[in-house]
Amino acid sequence: MRRSGQVLVTLALLVALLAGCTKAANKPALNLPVADDTVTALASALSALDVSNAPLSSSPTAAQTDVGVIISGMDGIKPTVTAGAITYDKAEPKATVVLHYAWPMPSGAWEYDVTAPLVHNGQGWKLEWSPAIIFDKLDATNRLVHTHTVAKRGSITGANGQALVEEFTVVKLGIDKTRVTGDAAIASARALAAAVEIDQDKYAAQVAAASAKAFVLAITLRQGNVPAQVASIPGALGVESTAVLPVADGLAPEIMGTIGEATPEIIAASKGSVLAGDHVGLSGLQKRYDASLRGTPGDKISVTARRTTASASPSASASSAKPSASASGSASAKATTPAATASVAPVVVHQAEPVKGTDLALSLDLTLQLKAESVMESVPGAAAVAVIRPSTGGILAIANSPGSAGQPDASFGQYAPGSTFKIATSLALLRKGYTADTILNCSASANVEGQKFKNYSDFPSSKVGRIPLKDAVAQSCNTAFINEYGTISGPDLQAAAASLGVGIDYDGGFPVNYGIVPKASSSAMKAQEFIGQGGVLASPVTMAGLTSSVAAGHTVIPYLVEQTKPQSTAAPLTEAEAATLQGLMAYTVQTGSGRVLTGLAVGAKTGTAEYGATPPLPTHAWMICFTSSDLAVAVWVHDGASGSGTAGPIIKALLS
Repeated sequence: MRRSGQVLVTLALLVALLAGCTKAANKPALNLPVADDTVTALASALSALDVSNAPLSSSPTAAQTDVGVIISGMDGIKPTVTAGAITYDKAEPKATVVLHYAWPMPSGAWEYDVTAPLVHNGQGWKLEWSPAIIFDKLDATNRLVHTHTVAKRGSITGANGQALVEEFTVVKLGIDKTRVTGDAAIASARALAAAVEIDQDKYAAQVAAASAKAFVLAITLRQGNVPAQVASIPGALGVESTAVLPVADGLAPEIMGTIGEATPEIIAASKGSVLAGDHVGLSGLQKRYDASLRGTPGDKISVTARRTTASASPSASASSAKPSASASGSASAKATTPAATASVAPVVVHQAEPVKGTDLALSLDLTLQLKAESVMESVPGAAAVAVIRPSTGGILAIANSPGSAGQPDASFGQYAPGSTFKIATSLALLRKGYTADTILNCSASANVEGQKFKNYSDFPSSKVGRIPLKDAVAQSCNTAFINEYGTISGPDLQAAAASLGVGIDYDGGFPVNYGIVPKASSSAMKAQEFIGQGGVLASPVTMAGLTSSVAAGHTVIPYLVEQTKPQSTAAPLTEAEAATLQGLMAYTVQTGSGRVLTGLAVGAKTGTAEYGATPPLPTHAWMICFTSSDLAVAVWVHDGASGSGTAGPIIKALLS
């Protein structure tokens, strides 16, 4: 036992001695202070590529000039440099530190370690500068050059894989001021602007303000769309390029979005994945899915010869050494002699190949989309249409009229749906035991908490009185529904709407309003909601989705992006409920306000909704329908007299 204890004590002493030796090896010799602060300052300076004030043993100014040359071909990319362990010499005032570099390339970080020498010169620890501090294969004859290869952008496809957006040859048209000057350049600018239909005054001012050797871009057109008269305009120049564009001009612009050169804000937010000059999605689907559509660019880092130029000024500073395609120079005459540069063959030290972007698949049907846009082009004022396939929930077409002024009314509009919402109110009544034949009181007027309600101005007098639910829907009797406000609670109405895909927010793959059915603050407000007002808001996609739920016989949540198909979280629509609602909408086509669609639609519902505050109140006009060919359509017109008279003809034009 005694010998065992002695062994343990001996081992403990040995471990302690080894630990002490290890600790001593990591301490500076000659009772010098540690180099931690110096190393921290170096890591910060190298991360900024600015060593003009760094703790160096030689001239920081000369070193900064060297840095400027080394990184002149790196496209402004800066590394993140972190310091690792410091190893001290046991006998001399020297040390080394491991510096870890991570350059944020668009394809992924380029990472490596450099062992940097330190020396204590009596005034503190200093870095012994050499180009190898940046990268271990660098010396006074070479530098780093980054080559950026843009990946092929993914296309956007529609139904049946048909391309909606793809790469085209385009022509950048502008005035080349090396070919025309003075007043002649201004005259040419106006002539070009007139030919391509852009603002003449604005473009002429741009040309006038540009430098004498500038090419002033006017517009970029598809190759086949360049007006013939451009060829005869002095100084006009067309430069061929490629661009990713919709297959047809103006194809769903509010949805597809645009592509353009990355802004400084986008570049900064990308954390190195986007460089100056890169093209990215700026709006719509192109923006939301930019990361996948853009793919992964390729990056190559080469060690190559420094350019042969006169030596840089010894007063060069960090600001004068900003990365530039033409920057060159060195503090050393040896580094810039022809003999020095001629012997340096480029060596690739890092490479990543570009990876093509991922295609984005949509449910949009190109033929139907183009037809919808053609129909809406001639509609005066703001209006929008949405077409959905009930069997899948896929959005086939969404189009806005010119009067919508670029607003996505078809998908994201928030407008009272009026009497089209009575389909949801009818479902709430069915869940209370009502049937299509249950008798309701279609009175000439109704009063709820002092608020008076009436039917629309040309409501048929023959239908005033006690009528079945199916006639209340077909003839769109407001009072018949409002008189039932005590039967259905607010949550009952919200639940019924949700079963038809209305009032719950989902992710449909793009910005879409699935409808708003707020909690009623009073009985009067609840009565308003029964007829699609009082805070109820919807878009054409919302109401086409409601119609799709009826037609399909189950809750349908519309979607556009195939990879993003929302699943309903509402109580399911039962088979019996769906059959009754289908019958109510079919009866509306057969006998009621939907007769305008006879022969085109199986079921329909019209609606108007008052808006504004000054009587007489204007109205939105709505119409929804479903067909035997698996289509559900909703049309909204900002200012319309009636659903059948204003929205109905738009649906007829679309379905005919």
